[in-house]
Amino acid sequence: MGLQGGTVTLTRFYLPDPSVADFWSFVDESLRQGAYRDATEGAESPKGFACWEDLFDASFPFSGYRKAEYVAFQFRWDQRKIPTLVLRQYEREAVQAYRAEHDGKYPPRHERLKMREAIQNHLLERVLPQPSGCEVVWSPAQRRLLVGTASLKMLEAFLEHFERIFKLHPVPLYHAQWAIYGIALPQRLKDVLSGLISLRSPHALHEGRFLGYEFLTWLWFFTETQGGRITYRENASASIALGERVVLSRQDDGKERVICTTQAGALDEARTALHHGKMVEEAQWVLTAGDNEYVVVLDRDLWALKGLKVPKQVSQSEEEDPDGRFLEKMFFIDDVLTILETAYREFLSLRLTSSWSSDVLPALKHWIQTGPQTSLSPPNP
Repeated sequence: MGLQGGTVTLTRFYLPDPSVADFWSFVDESLRQGAYRDATEGAESPKGFACWEDLFDASFPFSGYRKAEYVAFQFRWDQRKIPTLVLRQYEREAVQAYRAEHDGKYPPRHERLKMREAIQNHLLERVLPQPSGCEVVWSPAQRRLLVGTASLKMLEAFLEHFERIFKLHPVPLYHAQWAIYGIALPQRLKDVLSGLISLRSPHALHEGRFLGYEFLTWLWFFTETQGGRITYRENASASIALGERVVLSRQDDGKERVICTTQAGALDEARTALHHGKMVEEAQWVLTAGDNEYVVVLDRDLWALKGLKVPKQVSQSEEEDPDGRFLEKMFFIDDVLTILETAYREFLSLRLTSSWSSDVLPALKHWIQTGPQTSLSPPNP
């Protein structure tokens, strides 16, 4: 479920402009320098860049990575993995052999560690690498990098390789950093946010999750009390509605979770969870913009978009327009991102001002207590 699939998963980064004279020459040289190459002897996890159309082609012929204003390629990472049961079997046999040579005594801890390391090295030499990958789309005009995975392990491997080759450092656009780097907020509001969350803290992702909880809960409230309609482009509006799944938990303890689908009975359970102090941790949303309908899942980190479904694309001949489907998919993704950015900016313009305490929180608490039937009043000016 990457960027090329029917259902899209993507993780967002802010990417500053490189200090180079010729951008496209810089991209070409960097991609070729960091291209995937087969493992040398002893290498366990070869990694590198590959072509957008083919994960197993790292030649980048004819600047195929350039698609209009976008840079599009893949990241390939081959890993050797040993099944746990196989490792245990070999360790058991090694222990039995040790006991046979030492009058039935079990090996001490340092000996067992040496055994395990030797067994792992022996088995890794006999295991074929398993290729995996993710798509990457870079929009220099928007200073945005989209990576087609939500796996933290894959993201770490990609970032390590990308930063080493390109000498650029993508900024993850989770809750607070999304507000700072991805939303057109007045500087005074950014200063307020910086006072709430220290972005220099190594725990900023965890410490700022209250923003994600509050935004997702507010968004549900917004859809029921104000219709969920926003103007996200000049003369263009969209509506947002709760989808088929909502997960609630307490901000201070995400272990006790309530998972609901949106039948009437399940929504009653979700409202009961709200009443008992839980907030929205993750939810599916339906976005409608003109004739286009999108479905997307957001969680409390507000970093990755999961399960994104876009309108069915019209079949096109790749020979006549090889990049047509790519550009159409990117139009849909940009549409979704713009709608969500607009909604988040609306939330932040309330959350980071005095109106949050004076107007929004009382209305939000009233909605939690009474439900949508008595909350459909016009929003405060």
